[in-house]
Amino acid sequence: MLARILLESLSRRRRRKVLSFAAVALGMTVATAVGTIALDVGDKVSRELRSFGANLSVAPAADSLAVSIGGVDYRPAGAGAFLAEAQLVQLKKIFWRNNIVAFAPFLYVPGEVRSGPARRTAPRGAMSGWPVVLIGSWFEKALRIDNLQVFVTGLKKLHPAWKIQGQWPADDDRTACLVGRRLAAQLGLRPGDSLTVALAAPRGAVEFVARGILETGGPEDEQVLAPLAAVQKLAGLEGKVRRVEVSALTKPEDAFARSDVTRMTPEEFDRWYCAPYVSSIAYQIQQAIPDSQATPVYQVAETEGRILSRVGILMGLLAGAALVTAALAVASMMLATVLERRAEIGLFKALGATNGQVALVFLLEAAVVGVLGGVGGYWTGSLLAWRLALAVFGAPVGIHWVIFLPCLALAVLVTLAGSAWPLSRALRLAPATVLKD
Repeated sequence: MLARILLESLSRRRRRKVLSFAAVALGMTVATAVGTIALDVGDKVSRELRSFGANLSVAPAADSLAVSIGGVDYRPAGAGAFLAEAQLVQLKKIFWRNNIVAFAPFLYVPGEVRSGPARRTAPRGAMSGWPVVLIGSWFEKALRIDNLQVFVTGLKKLHPAWKIQGQWPADDDRTACLVGRRLAAQLGLRPGDSLTVALAAPRGAVEFVARGILETGGPEDEQVLAPLAAVQKLAGLEGKVRRVEVSALTKPEDAFARSDVTRMTPEEFDRWYCAPYVSSIAYQIQQAIPDSQATPVYQVAETEGRILSRVGILMGLLAGAALVTAALAVASMMLATVLERRAEIGLFKALGATNGQVALVFLLEAAVVGVLGGVGGYWTGSLLAWRLALAVFGAPVGIHWVIFLPCLALAVLVTLAGSAWPLSRALRLAPATVLKD
């Protein structure tokens, strides 16, 4: 009997049913789109932010006091401790290895430019040439992780936002280099020009060809960047690096992430270790590379955290507003329905139906509309999320079945919540009064 009454109720007043379905489907479309993007937005936004630089810096733990200006180490080439270049492959063997997007080693060698196409007079008090810091690094290095995996990394991946006039040098071309924009302007250098760089200490000189002019807006605009192997040989530091910049996908740090690791219980430590916090990844790097000190670049990490948190809040507000709007639309439709069906409600109650039985009929009707609206909203929202992700991030998102059942449950909950107040008014109607009218 209940099924027959429900089918009869659904088959009538189709216009209101369609409007209620449309309201629920629209709300669930927004909620599904937001939920689908939210599952991927963290990594996608982090990858976009990774183009602005590294968020981890790795240096020797026993290094001497650095003489650093603008992030560049100006100590003599042989001073201080070093990291072994061969150990850098361990960065892709930590627990969060898949979160390591890119990394590049650095070796700084103070020297001077002694020749160029239009070299100007060096500053007073300088050596016979123009003082410069020669930086050795990887540009696009194919690093073999194991027998099956090769990871391509270097400055090209670490700093994709850097502007190059000309082309990137090849790592196996020991005579190629990049010249910073301001230094190139001072020396009158263009892509393809040659320059001779000598160390401050008499270790020799090498002639480079400027494959490109580099513009970063930072101290690199006044430096010369060359393949790491060439700088190591020039400085007599084969297989050694001074520092490593690492770009890793991380999650915003919360109060738990900033807890003292030495005071954590084993359960808390496992939870912290297995979360992609910038501090936990730094800890794992120190374990993987002997005698290293990994330091988060908190200015970058905290900025990422604030952006991701604000994006999450915005998406939550959008989803909440859509669901509230859907509930209000359902409430207006249900109110009109119960006012129109007052006589039917009164007849039910006059025949002995309880308030619970009467409410069950209307709530089942609302639940069916909610399920249909949830299914329609899920598929429409998945399509919308695919198009939005493609437009904003340049890469589509997939269909996340994990949110299908929550979407249906949420759609039914919104529909029932919107029906609650109109139905409560209808149940207060006295059968004698309604049937008399």
